[in-house]
Amino acid sequence: MFMMSQMTWLAFSLIRSEITPVFGASLSDPSNIILLTASQPLVFIIISIPVGMLADRKGLLLVAGIGSIIVTIFSIMRMFLIDDFMMIFLCQIGISVGAVLIQNCITYLSVHWFPRKERTLATGVSTIFMLLGMLIGSIMSLLLWTVPLYVQPGYTVALARGNIESILTVQSILAVVFTILFFLIARDKPKYPPDFEEVVRKKPSIRPMLRDKNVWIISYGFFAGFAIIIGLTGILETLLPSLGIPESLGLSNPVVMTQTLILSLGIIGALIISGISDKVQRRKPFLVLALLMGAITTLILGTSTSVMLTYIIAALLGFFLISVMPIALSTQEELKSVGSQLSGASAGLAFEFGNLGGFLGLIILEALVVGTSYFFSILFLFLATLIATGLVLLIPETGRREKPKK
Repeated sequence: MFMMSQMTWLAFSLIRSEITPVFGASLSDPSNIILLTASQPLVFIIISIPVGMLADRKGLLLVAGIGSIIVTIFSIMRMFLIDDFMMIFLCQIGISVGAVLIQNCITYLSVHWFPRKERTLATGVSTIFMLLGMLIGSIMSLLLWTVPLYVQPGYTVALARGNIESILTVQSILAVVFTILFFLIARDKPKYPPDFEEVVRKKPSIRPMLRDKNVWIISYGFFAGFAIIIGLTGILETLLPSLGIPESLGLSNPVVMTQTLILSLGIIGALIISGISDKVQRRKPFLVLALLMGAITTLILGTSTSVMLTYIIAALLGFFLISVMPIALSTQEELKSVGSQLSGASAGLAFEFGNLGGFLGLIILEALVVGTSYFFSILFLFLATLIATGLVLLIPETGRREKPKK
């Protein structure tokens, strides 16, 4: 369901120009259509922390289950509201509410089902499905797009509308199937938790967590990282052509290839890097390396005019920056002010800052465009991530585990 929520949310991300006339929005104002991608970050900003605390209190099955139902309902509603941009936007908001309920349960799941030595890898597996959903959702629309692109001869609103209906129907069917499977299979927690003494402790106050500067540093790291992940997703369709890299249909489209490389290498990295981090009992070096590589690769990707260099850099960006998210979540949960009992709340805070970065990133990146140049937009992402790299150097190492007592 984590995968499904991301896939459904990003249905329109790479066909912005194609869908704008269908929804009755204005092509002259790109901020209108980008709201469909900005919907999830906006919702996360508002409700992420309360939902995280709700997950700590009510558990995985109830919170993620309600989220799954909400995603499914609003996915189906979109099929019948295609002609009304505002109603489509409200459906995107509804899908995003469901996504928050699902996403903020992933650290809760890792803490209650896995021993500490395996939690980062467990969170990494959840992250893989988030990235897989983003990958499928963002490229599915282009792969299922069977009519001419907006700028090409033969494009009509009627043809585009029919194509969008087909895409939304496929997603709605998948949402129904996954929701049914969730309630057939999902369980809240095992009868005997792997680290029982951690799970049964009295729930601590959230105040020490909010006073810990390390929590805020990691949260700012999420801000910078999501500004790149969501920001680049939102502007790739216009960024690459502005650099002289033209669009085309199908998998050969450089936009699709770049997005695919970022997310697919993120999936591979999430498994590899999370597993290594658990094995060597270190978090901080991976966080520093990921943010530094994120800053450098973003700057190159946003200024390169070479298709091959763009693909190479996109792969490096995904492998290092996106894959480090489970390590960052584990680092925050391992801080003394947080612990397993505030796993949902800490994830909520991290995702709130991350999606604040994504939401502001989408707006700022468009606002800093000069003519057709995104140079200052990319410079903003570079500097924001470079600052995050410096701040992460100040946090303590949390990955070392105490040797069990005999």
